Amino acid sequence: MANLRLASLACVVLLALALTFQTCAQEPYAVQEASVTVYRDGVAHVTLVASVDPAEPSITLKLFSSSPYNVLALDEENSPLSYDVSGLNITVYTLGASKLTLEYDTDALTSKSAGVWTVSFTTPYQLSLIMPEGAVILYFNAAPASIENAAGKLTLTLPPGTWEISYTLEAPPATPPQPQPFPIHLALAILGAAAAAITAFVLFRRRRKLEALRREEAEVIRFLKERGGRALEAELREAFPNIPKTSMWRLVKRLEKRGILTVKKVGMQNVVQLKSKF
Repeated sequence: MANLRLASLACVVLLALALTFQTCAQEPYAVQEASVTVYRDGVAHVTLVASVDPAEPSITLKLFSSSPYNVLALDEENSPLSYDVSGLNITVYTLGASKLTLEYDTDALTSKSAGVWTVSFTTPYQLSLIMPEGAVILYFNAAPASIENAAGKLTLTLPPGTWEISYTLEAPPATPPQPQPFPIHLALAILGAAAAAITAFVLFRRRRKLEALRREEAEVIRFLKERGGRALEAELREAFPNIPKTSMWRLVKRLEKRGILTVKKVGMQNVVQLKSKF
């Protein structure tokens, strides 16, 4: 009887440990959509959409290439998020965000030899591979889950794993005949009118942009103007104690995205500075 109780106790302990390990091993995010769009020049555009835990200060994702560029990380409100890239890992600071959209470009996924292109990468999740227009596939290292053809572009659904796909590109369609040029005086008149219209539109949008500022945003801009156009992020938090730290950071990033101010790292602090036109 004692041995039976000991065996039952051991089973309970092992089950508890297994559940604890499983909970700890869960990632604080879940990738919902993933796609790689390959262009005719070999550049690939990667898009990942993931749900994230708002309580997590950051998440780390695997990149398909260690040399990404044009990196953009946005939350569910399309506000930019800060990030750090280290090798094949990107750490995005997602505190307070429930959704992450990550986009970047890379030319390291494709290679070309004797007129044949090859795209290769390893993916930990299912994704859509969108081939260039006019691509003719010559080789798969494994069978895709599905292949669709829309508007002359092949879209392959690829399960998790390592993929290598070779293809050639058909010649692009012939360029249609060019129309006869406008007389030079008409062209100059049209350009002048367009420049005037663009200038008026920019001024109008700038006024509308300032009019559409939220009350807190307007107060932050007024505070910066009173301090000569710049202040430390810590000074902003002290000046507006009613705005939580995370909300203040997202407010500053919104204004930066709208071209009203800039944020620069100086030492261990962020310096917030109004652009001269404001």
